[in-house]
Amino acid sequence: MQNLEHLNWVAVVVAALVGYFPGALWYSPIGFLKPWARELGVDLSAKPEGVGVKVAIGILPALVAAIVFATIVGPHPSLHHALVMGTEVAVGFIAASLGIQYLYERRSLTFWLINSGYHLLQFLLMGVVLALWP
Repeated sequence: MQNLEHLNWVAVVVAALVGYFPGALWYSPIGFLKPWARELGVDLSAKPEGVGVKVAIGILPALVAAIVFATIVGPHPSLHHALVMGTEVAVGFIAASLGIQYLYERRSLTFWLINSGYHLLQFLLMGVVLALWP
């Protein structure tokens, strides 16, 4: 893991935001909201509560993920390296871990694909930002 002193903190914050906010589309009516809610058992007719607070709090783990990912890819990674590492982190750590958890929680393959797919997108986007940031 790289030293935190060598991180480009502006790029890391932008990577966190760029990786986090596509979830709003991913889990929207034009994305996977209906199958995700169906698999989770969420009633979409119920008024959601505390969405703003959840969005604000959700930025913190996204920032932690971006910091750790930036230390993994290193300073000034090539786009290829950042995309490969993003795929490895998302598939090898996140999707695999969710797969184990969802197996015991009796979650569906659809639910696993939706959530794992979002995290793959998240880390690919973070990789693009970290690789292309000047």
